[in-house]
Amino acid sequence: MSNNDSIFQIRGLKTQFFTSKGIVPAVDGVDITVKKGEAVGLVGESGCGKSMTAMSTMQLLQYPGRVVAGEILLDGENLLEKTKKEMDEIRGNRITMIFQEPMTSLNPVYTIGKQVSEAILIHENVSKEEAKQRTIDIFRKVGIPEPEKRYNVFPHQLSGGLRQRVMIGMAMVCNPQLMIADEPTTALDVTIEAQILYLMKQLQKEQGTAVVMITHNLGVVAESCDYVYVMYAGKIMEEAPVRELFRDPKHPYTFGLMNSIPKMTEVKEHLYTIKGLVPNLLHLPQGCRFCPRCEKAMKVCTMYEPDLYETEDGHKVRCFLYNKEVMNSGK
Repeated sequence: MSNNDSIFQIRGLKTQFFTSKGIVPAVDGVDITVKKGEAVGLVGESGCGKSMTAMSTMQLLQYPGRVVAGEILLDGENLLEKTKKEMDEIRGNRITMIFQEPMTSLNPVYTIGKQVSEAILIHENVSKEEAKQRTIDIFRKVGIPEPEKRYNVFPHQLSGGLRQRVMIGMAMVCNPQLMIADEPTTALDVTIEAQILYLMKQLQKEQGTAVVMITHNLGVVAESCDYVYVMYAGKIMEEAPVRELFRDPKHPYTFGLMNSIPKMTEVKEHLYTIKGLVPNLLHLPQGCRFCPRCEKAMKVCTMYEPDLYETEDGHKVRCFLYNKEVMNSGK
C-alpha cells in the first residue's frame, strides 16, 4: 500500500512481554498503513497479536508488556515519543477505540450520558449543557431510541446492541482521525451485527474517520474494509486490497481461513479446519511460524523465516512459495 496521504502508520512495531518464563514477542516487526477515510482490516485467529497491536497503539499496555522497537505515526507524529499527558489528550480525541465487550468497558456506576459527555468535556472547551446536547445528538445519530431518556440510564439497563452503539457514539463524538474497533460485533447476533457495521460505515463516511477493524470474522472484513492485513503469531502474513484478497488468497494460512467459512452453495459433511494450534510464542518453531500447520510446507520452511514478498498484482505474502529463487532451486 502506498504511504501517500496516509493518516496512520505502524513501522517495525515490536511489543514484548517480559515474563518469568521468558520473553514473549506478541507483536514482532509489524508494518501497517491506513489512508485518510479508509477502513483497514486486521485479521487472524485468537492469540495472533491483533489486540496487542491495538493496545500498543493506544499505549494501554500493562506490565510486563512493553513496546521495544518501531514507530506508531498518527498524521506524522510518533505516538511512542509522546508523554503520558500528551497521550491522554490524544486518546479519546484524535484516536479512539471500541473494545470487544461494552459491558466491561462502560463504568457501571455512571449513566451512559455522563460517560459520553465526560469525553467531550475532557477534550473540548464547552459547557456541560453543550456537552449534554452533543451527547444526545450522537445517541440519536447512532440509533439509540429516545436519546433524551436514555441519557440518564445505566449500562446494565441497555441491551448488548445498544451498549455497543453507546461505545460507537463515545468513539465518534469528538470526530477522531482514527478509530480502532477491536471485535466490535463479537457478542452480538447477526442482525444487530449488520446494523452496527452499517452504522460504523455511515459515520466513517460522514466524518472521514480512518478505521482499523480488528476481527477474526472474514465476513465482517468483506462487508466493511477496503484493505486487509492477515496476522499470525505476531507477524503480518499477507496483505492486499479486500477484493483482491478474497478473489485470490495466496498464503496457505489465508487460504485456510477462507476455506473454513461454510458456503451456502456447497454441501459438506465436515467443515475444513486448519490443523494444529497457534504456536506458543515462548517456543516458536524454527523457520516459518506457520510451517507446522501448513499443507504446502517445504524443507526451506523449517529452516528459515520468509520475508514479505510482493507479487505482480500488489499482494504481499510472507511465504517461500512466492520467492522465485527458492522455487527455482527446488528446495
